[in-house]
Amino acid sequence: MSTATLLLDAESLPVEDLSLPALMWEINLQKRPNWLLRCLMHALEAKRQEKGMGWSRAWNKKGLNVFRAHVQTKENDADYLRLVDPLIARLLPLAPPQYQSFASELLADPAMMSFTFYHNHDLDGLQHEGLTLSFGRKIEADPSKRDRLDLILEDRRREGRVDGRLDRIRFYICPWSEYQNGKTHFALEKSELSGEDLVVSQELYESCVRFYHAWKIDQARQWSHWSARYIEYFGARSFIPVGSSFA
Repeated sequence: MSTATLLLDAESLPVEDLSLPALMWEINLQKRPNWLLRCLMHALEAKRQEKGMGWSRAWNKKGLNVFRAHVQTKENDADYLRLVDPLIARLLPLAPPQYQSFASELLADPAMMSFTFYHNHDLDGLQHEGLTLSFGRKIEADPSKRDRLDLILEDRRREGRVDGRLDRIRFYICPWSEYQNGKTHFALEKSELSGEDLVVSQELYESCVRFYHAWKIDQARQWSHWSARYIEYFGARSFIPVGSSFA
């Protein structure tokens, strides 16, 4: 939805011209119509993206529909997270040395935060369902900023169906120290998986799916915030393929 044509009235300032604090104030009031709150959230997200604030990154938004999110902790979820390491160990050598060091440090950090986002992805004529294993930490000097590492596992939809077998891995390493200067980060995509890459990633994916079904009825596991109702890339699934792992 374009914010350019959405005004409070015919003579109001366009919402995209509001300052970030003003947008946050209006949204927090939660007394506007839903269509306007969505418009305000769109403008706020654009400003936060421009400043690199918060958790979201461009690859977590474009073509994406996040329909559920679960929270994990290093202390309590070792069984869930243990299969992440073998896949990252295969992918990390493909990154430049500074990103390898950063990723290893982040994943070992006791302050690391962990979420799993379950999504549909619909872009450039290809549809996938899958999940993002997302790891991050707050920047000490500015807690509104984050270091990030995302591991995205996806099953391609063909003729309306998915088969539970991975077709694509995407891997992002995003230190805030570099991202703040020109949105620099490391990105890797592997499609048509085979060999050990498929074995290791498939084992992780199937484990994540098992935990998804155990956690989907556990209210303590659900990540939710009222603002997600007004963010474009959160919400009910845009499609549910036959054979979905997340039915």
